[in-house]
Amino acid sequence: MSPEPSSSKIGKSVGEKLRAARVAQRYTQSKLAAPDFSVSYISAIERGQIHPSLRALEILAARLGLSSTQLLPTKAQQDERYPGSLSFNERDDDEVELLLLEAQVQIRQGVAQSAIEQLEALSPKRLKRAHHLQHHYLLGWAYYKVAHYQECDYTLTEALQLAKELQDQYLHVRILNLQALAQAAMRNYAQALVAHQHCLEILEQNETQDPFFTAQIYMHMGLHYNQLGNAPQALVMFHKALELTENLSSAQDVQHAYLQMCQQYSDHKEYDLATFSAHKSTQLHHWEVSKQLKSELYNYIGQALLQEDMEQAQAFFEQALAKERLSHDPLTLASIKSSYAEWFFTQRQLEQAEHYAHEAYEEAQHTGDTVITANALIVLGRIEYAQHKLEDGDSHFVAGLAMLGRLESHEELARESVRYAELLEQAGKEHEAFTYFRSAFQSQQKLGK
Repeated sequence: MSPEPSSSKIGKSVGEKLRAARVAQRYTQSKLAAPDFSVSYISAIERGQIHPSLRALEILAARLGLSSTQLLPTKAQQDERYPGSLSFNERDDDEVELLLLEAQVQIRQGVAQSAIEQLEALSPKRLKRAHHLQHHYLLGWAYYKVAHYQECDYTLTEALQLAKELQDQYLHVRILNLQALAQAAMRNYAQALVAHQHCLEILEQNETQDPFFTAQIYMHMGLHYNQLGNAPQALVMFHKALELTENLSSAQDVQHAYLQMCQQYSDHKEYDLATFSAHKSTQLHHWEVSKQLKSELYNYIGQALLQEDMEQAQAFFEQALAKERLSHDPLTLASIKSSYAEWFFTQRQLEQAEHYAHEAYEEAQHTGDTVITANALIVLGRIEYAQHKLEDGDSHFVAGLAMLGRLESHEELARESVRYAELLEQAGKEHEAFTYFRSAFQSQQKLGK
């Protein structure tokens, strides 16, 4: 394994200088970290385990009343600490790959904090460049999962440069996607849109196409356009994503798509990715992922149309129901019916609205915790409040909000908590209203708002 001694020297010396400056200012690690970084991130820098990006260095130096150059080592300090060349092999490749794999499993299993601790304990300066890239990608991903969006952005910026240098297109587009999601979480929607557009450009030039991933990029672009107030362009993106998912309407379609990817990766001698795609072709749960993505897209299209064109929205819901009834996909049907219930609600046709909302919940209730199920419950609660069925409305609102909390859908949870709090306030339940206003505030804090 070839070391990168200059980076290692800088990282360690920066850590020592940062700690000395922090102690001199009588700052705790917590005080220095907030609000952009975690305590573990500051601790890892001070121990020389990770090297902060230049942007992170500028922010930390400014908090300590220093310039970023004052935290960098002088040449004399480097030479004194590291006379001659370094030659070591701290970990062999198999051990590093196992640690990186364990971290990835932890992230996927929802224990991202454990992954962060493991990755921060593994010094990237002593890794081969390919492992260094994976390390930064996984660390950025883990930071995203625990809502440390600024740290995620900084870490992925370094990973992006490595991916370009190593010409790793697979990780390049996934890093761009993850960075865009972090930027969107920080409300930098225009910046997120640029990152996702770049991601899409790379995907379109690539012979090997992952339809699920591409559909997700279109969907996220639609969400960015929505946040930027461009509903027509958002609808274009949502429809493009929906078109991709409709080509994957059966388990056989999914298997065929991944087998094609397997063959393409094999032709390009990318055997690890070929094996990965072959495994995916045998996993029928990806069909379930495709159906969930499709149901979310119908939900986003419905919400965009309800804001843009009520007449067009009704026509869309009617056509979608006629088409999707044949698919027997309960989550997709629930998504359409829930949005259609909202349409009737806006028209003050409460009986029809209640009918579709009940049907939406009946379709979705056996699919587990999903945003679609939560939305059906909340729409039902809104309709029942309008009908003065407050007890039923409370029951459905509380269940829907609790589900959004379990799903960590903080954007939706904040918005719907405010809506429910306002209804409670109008009903004279000030104490209960305060509880949900506070819940909305806590959700917004998790989003960095």
